[in-house]
Amino acid sequence: MHRYKFLLTIVVVLVLPIALVGQTVQRPQKGTQYEPVIVVLNENLNFSNPFDLIQNQVELHMLLPDNTRRTLSFFYDGQWNGRERWEARFTPKQAGLHRFSVIVHGVVRDTFSVLIAKNTRQKQGGITLSDRHGTFQYESGEAFRGIGLNVCWADDYEYYFRKMQQAGINVVRIWMCPWHLSFEWQETGLGRYNLETAKRLDTILTLAERYGIYIDLCFDYHGIAPKGLGFFREDRWRVNPYNVLNGGPCNDRIEWFTNTDAKRFQKQRYKYLVSRYGYSNALCTWEFLNEADLMAGHSKAINAWHIEMAEYVKSIDVHKRLVTSSSTRRYVEKLVDAFKSPAFDYIHFHDYNMHDVAAHCTYLHEATLEYYDKPVVMGEFGIEYRGGELTYKLDSLHVGLHNGIWAGFFNETPIIPMSWWWDSYIDKYDLWHEYNNLTRFAQFIDFNSKNLRFITLTAGYERAKPSEQVSCFVRALYFGTNCALWIKNDAYKWWLLSEGKEPAIVPSFVQPVPAMLPGTYTAHWYDPQTGSFSTTVDTVVVDSNGSAVVQVPPVKYDIACLLTKIR
Repeated sequence: MHRYKFLLTIVVVLVLPIALVGQTVQRPQKGTQYEPVIVVLNENLNFSNPFDLIQNQVELHMLLPDNTRRTLSFFYDGQWNGRERWEARFTPKQAGLHRFSVIVHGVVRDTFSVLIAKNTRQKQGGITLSDRHGTFQYESGEAFRGIGLNVCWADDYEYYFRKMQQAGINVVRIWMCPWHLSFEWQETGLGRYNLETAKRLDTILTLAERYGIYIDLCFDYHGIAPKGLGFFREDRWRVNPYNVLNGGPCNDRIEWFTNTDAKRFQKQRYKYLVSRYGYSNALCTWEFLNEADLMAGHSKAINAWHIEMAEYVKSIDVHKRLVTSSSTRRYVEKLVDAFKSPAFDYIHFHDYNMHDVAAHCTYLHEATLEYYDKPVVMGEFGIEYRGGELTYKLDSLHVGLHNGIWAGFFNETPIIPMSWWWDSYIDKYDLWHEYNNLTRFAQFIDFNSKNLRFITLTAGYERAKPSEQVSCFVRALYFGTNCALWIKNDAYKWWLLSEGKEPAIVPSFVQPVPAMLPGTYTAHWYDPQTGSFSTTVDTVVVDSNGSAVVQVPPVKYDIACLLTKIR
């Protein structure tokens, strides 16, 4: 997507109880499970390139309570009061005694122990894979369901995080790119990093934790070495420091994926980023590239590069954050083999210009899940890829957004489809209420339930016409003994309403719901358009075969229902 520049830099200071060892090592005295502990080395090590954490082995060696060992690199954070500041950030996942050694090129500088207290609160730690594809989970074990949005660049992230928190959104996708969070570019040269950018990203992660937001951090975007100009005419290759014309190692853009020196610099940068930010519970995912399939290069090379980089990041990340990359639906072969690799935790696709958003999102999730047998996330979606203003012009009633997030919620995905136009569409036209209306309903779904299933049901029938299906799209979400339904009028499509074709109301009809536990249920009806429950509560009886018959009220646009077992 296209770009804007950022202006704001904020410095964040992490404060922890510490002790000074010869004024060189600052150690933590205590800690709590799932909360960061910080070790600081204040010493002028005078390396030729202090950012190179592969060549410069400044390490924190750890012996964990379960007797496993981990090694975390200190990262260089510039000069503080005339001394180089080296910092190691570690977030323990275990309670108990942790033993640490500070080692510089094999020489022990300090050893100490820290007793980590057990964290007894729920929903603690970062986000990790669960044993099912429809959710992730907190490291403390509870299910996590992502309600996501792209805010890939912004001057004021606190503004957006506050809006997101109020709307119940808990996942954000953020880019590192030449105009935002520029880390290694012309102003630094290869192998050296912008510390002002680094500190700003510190601040963004701290803000995200404060507001309960989890970040998918995208390292690069396709425009740094694109296959072609595309609609937004994005081509940063001419000014890319990897280009031989700018002193880099690559003779052409294809070599960004194949050149040995280029890959060495890439791994060096990833190690710095992982070492500096991997500790943060707000860091959900390392995403290598935005829409890698739009970059120059051949499928075999791009797949091989992704697998090599993912395996490398997995090998150095002691916090085990999730790993992915992203592709459009145009040239998916460029990431097919990479996504199959065990080093990739989930599949990440983007899709736009859908006519029937609900059916398309559902098909894409189900087909991709079946092919890969891994969680699937639609990291960008929209009815128009060319801009927020055009999106609004074509769909001023935001039907595409509405159907995308509601269908996504009822699909087997750990993060529902993430809209792109956060500034020129979502925020400009104050569409936050669409997410409010969804999350108000979502709070009644227990994603920790063992019986979690996502199914398309055959649409029901009017009682007077039992042989004729009504024109509705029906999704069921089973959880525990209960079930949620989302029923959409087939004529509720953005392009029909944009042509002034209001959907004909689907009269009240009977909807069979199979595979329920026998018993008596209440049916609470919910209006996704207004975000409110009906005051009328129906009673539904499930027979001995597990079949329920629900009488659905008339449907103009869509309606949702909670079937809750009472006996």
